[in-house]
Amino acid sequence: MGLAQNIVFGLVTGSYIAIAAIGFTLIYGIVNMINFAYGEYLTIGAFVGVVTAGMLPLPLPIAVLIAMLAGGLASLILARVLFTPINNTGPVPMLLTSIGLGLVLRNAIRLTAGRSSRYFNTQTATFRFENLPDFSIGSVNLLGELFVTSQQLVVIGSAVIVFLTLHTLLTRTDIGIAMRAMSDDENLARIRGIDTQMIRDSVWILAGVLAGLAGVLIGIQTNVSAGTGFNHILQILAAAILGGAGSPYGAIAGSYIIGIVLALSVAFLPSGMTGISSAVAFLLLIIVLLIKPSGIAGQEVREA
Repeated sequence: MGLAQNIVFGLVTGSYIAIAAIGFTLIYGIVNMINFAYGEYLTIGAFVGVVTAGMLPLPLPIAVLIAMLAGGLASLILARVLFTPINNTGPVPMLLTSIGLGLVLRNAIRLTAGRSSRYFNTQTATFRFENLPDFSIGSVNLLGELFVTSQQLVVIGSAVIVFLTLHTLLTRTDIGIAMRAMSDDENLARIRGIDTQMIRDSVWILAGVLAGLAGVLIGIQTNVSAGTGFNHILQILAAAILGGAGSPYGAIAGSYIIGIVLALSVAFLPSGMTGISSAVAFLLLIIVLLIKPSGIAGQEVREA
């Protein structure tokens, strides 16, 4: 299998990690908390998607919209009930609450849905590119035969739409500009008349919507189980930190780096060492943070 094929796999993985990491890093940047329960929002969206598409059954695009709505609604309700009342107690109580919430949600989903995996019933089309030039460096074939499935194109295309929509939101709308102002300095934003609680609620909804979409895309690529979100939360966290915590654009860059590193490590590590591919991604994270502690797009904190 050529290097280009593995990069395609990395782009697919990076795409759904990026969609989730944007929501994760928006919560960090504006609510100032690391939400370890965020992975369970992915699982909620994935299960709502697989149930509405498989059992009702509704067309997949409608099921995806319902899954995104469910993710946003769950995120807002849980924030209002658990996180907003302790918002002023500091990051540690918020962090511990999110860890506890993640455990409760994961076990509740397992009790409700069982331990078996569920699958999206989608039609697969494969597009093959067989006449690429034979170009190798050493023993590594850079091109060779290349193939892309329709599901992979859906994942990459969805990510592009999310990126363009996010950029428009942050740069061309009042609420997006208010989010950026609040991320820079919440007190100054409040003095200038920005409704900070409304912005927080909007961020919770947006993060949940993105988590719901990411959960469905992961389910389309692999399967859906009670551990879907938990299995990906460390990759999402690594991508957000690598890109610069609080920076949506950095999270996108960090996600694709993580995705490609994961794909290449699986492809080129010896067969007995493929289980440590996640460790390779985290090793990269450590190296980048040693060079640039604030991450790729993070801003350095200056002493007053």
